[in-house]
Amino acid sequence: MLNKRFGLIMMFMLLIITTSCRKEFTTIGNQLIDKPDFEGKLYETATVRIYDERIEKVFSSHSYLNLYSNLPAASLGFYNDGKFGNLEADLISDLSYDFKLADDLGDNIKILGAQLVVPYFSTTQTDSQGNNYYELDSIYGNQPFEIKIHELTYLLQSYDPDNDLETLRSYYSDFDFTPYKGAVIGDSLDFEVSNEPYITYKRNKDGTFELNDDDEKIIKDSLGPHMIIKLDTTYFRQKIFDRSGEDVLTGESHFKDYFRGIYIDAISNNGDGTFVLMPFNQGKIIIQYTFDQTDDNDTPNDTSDDTVETIYREIVLNLGSIMVNHYENNLTNYAQTALNNSDMINGDDEIILKGDAGAGAVVQLFDEQDLRDLRLKDWMINQAELYFYVDKTQTEEMLAQAPRLYLYNYDDEKNLLDIFAPENNPDYDYKTYDGKLHTDENGDMYYRFGITRHIRNVLKNDSTNVKLGLRICTNIPKPLKTGDIFRDPDAYNPTGVILYGNQSGVKPPVLKIRYTDPE
Repeated sequence: MLNKRFGLIMMFMLLIITTSCRKEFTTIGNQLIDKPDFEGKLYETATVRIYDERIEKVFSSHSYLNLYSNLPAASLGFYNDGKFGNLEADLISDLSYDFKLADDLGDNIKILGAQLVVPYFSTTQTDSQGNNYYELDSIYGNQPFEIKIHELTYLLQSYDPDNDLETLRSYYSDFDFTPYKGAVIGDSLDFEVSNEPYITYKRNKDGTFELNDDDEKIIKDSLGPHMIIKLDTTYFRQKIFDRSGEDVLTGESHFKDYFRGIYIDAISNNGDGTFVLMPFNQGKIIIQYTFDQTDDNDTPNDTSDDTVETIYREIVLNLGSIMVNHYENNLTNYAQTALNNSDMINGDDEIILKGDAGAGAVVQLFDEQDLRDLRLKDWMINQAELYFYVDKTQTEEMLAQAPRLYLYNYDDEKNLLDIFAPENNPDYDYKTYDGKLHTDENGDMYYRFGITRHIRNVLKNDSTNVKLGLRICTNIPKPLKTGDIFRDPDAYNPTGVILYGNQSGVKPPVLKIRYTDPE
C-alpha cells in the first residue's frame, strides 16, 4: 500500500515538474531573442515573392508647425547615376527675419554685401601629421554645377487652403514651382563643394575690419564648411531698404506675403554635377550694411554741434520655417523597362530600388500552403531573418549604393514590431532589425532584417499576413505615418541598389526561421 501511494506521489510530482518546464519554455519562446545565431532547427523554404514598384512622389516638406513630420535634411544638386539616370533636386524656402525691419534703417545706407550661407554636414578629423581638417558627409559626386537663386512668387502656406485652412499643408516632391520663379537674385556658374572652414572677421563700429599689428584681419569665428552664394545687393536695396518703415516689413505675416521666399535652382553642367544633403533649416541670408547716425549732442535746435558717425549692421533672413524639395527624375530605359514590366503575381527576377521619388518594392511572405502548414506546427520561433542579395554585376555603373534599406508594413503603412525597443532594452539601436548592407566571407553583399516578432505574430497569433514594403533608407522614421502624411524613408536619399528577385534563379531572397520543436 505504501509503495502504491509513493508511486502515485512521484507520478504527480513528475507531472507538475513537466508542466512547469513546458510553461517556462513557452514563455521564453515568446520573448524577443537578440542572439544573431540562435541554436535550433532551420526552416528556409518559405515562399518570398518580391516585385518592383514605381514611387511617383515623396513627402518633401518641412514646416515649423509640423515638426513631427519634418525631414532631417534637404537636398540640392544634380545626381548622375549611370544605371538609374539623372536626378535634379531644387529647393524652395520661405524667409523669416530676426531684425525689426519696420524700423528706420538709417541714412546714407551702403550695402557691403549679401550672401546665402548654409552649413554642410561635417566632422573634424586629424591627419597623420596631427593637422585637423573637415570631412564632409552626404555629398555625392564631385563635379561643379550651376546654382541660380530666384525670388519665389508663390506663397508657401502653413495651412491647407483646400481644406478651409483647418489642416496643415503638405507638399510633395512633384509640386512644380517652375511658374513661380521670379527674378534672379544670385548665382554661381561653377559652384563646387569645399571642405574649407567658414571664417568671419571682426569689424569695427563703422564696419571696417579690425586689423592686428601685421595689418591682417582678425578672425571672429572659424566654423565648419558652409555653402556660400553671393547675392545681388541692388535687389535687396530695392526689396528691403527702399521700403524701410513700410507696412510690408511689419510683422511676420506681412513680410511673408511681401517677400515670399527663394527658389534655389540646381542646373547641370554638361549632364553632370554634385548632389548634397544639407541642414537647410540652418541656412540664412546675411545682408551687411552701414548707415549714418547723427548725434545732436542734446541740442536738437542747434545743428552746429551735430556729429555723424557710420554704424555697421547686419540683417539676417532665416530659411526653413517652410521648405520644399522638388525632384526631377529622368530614369534610364533600363529602369523604366524594369518598372513597367513588374510582375505582381509571380514576382520579378531583379529588383531596382532608388531614393528620392525613384523606385521601391513590395514583398509577400508565404503562400497559402506555407501558412496552413506552418500555423499547424507547434514550433517555438526563436529567430526569423529575411535576406536580400545584391546583384553586383549590375551595380558597377551606380554612383553610390544604398547603405541601408527599410522594411515596413506596406498594407497598413506602419513600422514592424521589430523596430521598437524591448521594454528591458531602452538603448536599443536597431541591431536586431538591422537593414544595413553587409558583405560575407565570399564578397557577396546582402541586406538582412530581423523580423522575429512579425513572423511570430503571423504564424502563432494568426495576425494578417500583410505585404511588406522595401525602400531606401537613411534614418528610420518613427512613427512611419503621422495623420495623413506617410513619412517616406527615402525622401532625401538619392542612392539606389539592384537586388536579385525571387525569379532570378541566382540568389533569391530567403526567409530563415530558426525554431525549436517541442516534440
